[in-house]
Amino acid sequence: MILWYRNFLARLVHLVLRCHYSVTMQGREVFDGKRPILLLPNHTAYVDPLLLCSEIYDVPVCPMVDERFMRHPLLKHTMRWIGAVEVPDLMAESRGDSLKQKAEAASQLTRIALDTLREGRSLIFYPSGHIKTVDREVIGNRRLAYEVCRELPENTTVVLCRMRGLEESRWSKLKTTTHVLRRPVNFYFEDRTADLRRWAQTMERRQFNEQLENWYNQLTPEAE
Repeated sequence: MILWYRNFLARLVHLVLRCHYSVTMQGREVFDGKRPILLLPNHTAYVDPLLLCSEIYDVPVCPMVDERFMRHPLLKHTMRWIGAVEVPDLMAESRGDSLKQKAEAASQLTRIALDTLREGRSLIFYPSGHIKTVDREVIGNRRLAYEVCRELPENTTVVLCRMRGLEESRWSKLKTTTHVLRRPVNFYFEDRTADLRRWAQTMERRQFNEQLENWYNQLTPEAE
């Protein structure tokens, strides 16, 4: 029943968003396997989680959602239907916390992500942790993607997703350009499991994040 609700909501959102966005996807075949997937997209606008998940509605990736939304009376059922993984509200917990407490809270996020993958469930989160405010993806010293990839379960596939087209829309934090009736958006998916495992094992966190930044900020290959 939950799967039915998930597919119904995704298809409904898909139909609504397709009225405004002309979406193309490259590399969609990376989702054809049976292994759990760790999906790591860049974050360009407020609407991109809805748009992305509605376009791959048949891939049961679980978003990480903080407890405020999981317990909200109007949202909690929807969060359950889409298979959301509850995580602590780090913004609330970090106010006045020491550096040690903040590090412990971040480690809890890593444990939740790894436990989800070990259960055989697919997971999606944004390595940057925020919508970009400049014309390139900046991850900085964020730790979640690095620490998860250091202990990545053997049967997990890591898929990177590069989005283009939402950067200057009304939903972004960048300067908005002239509004268009149907805004073109492109999603490019690539299996980089071997590279991310190797980077996480051989590099410091900042170097690992720089590799991700370079991938997100390069040009997307032309569709054949």
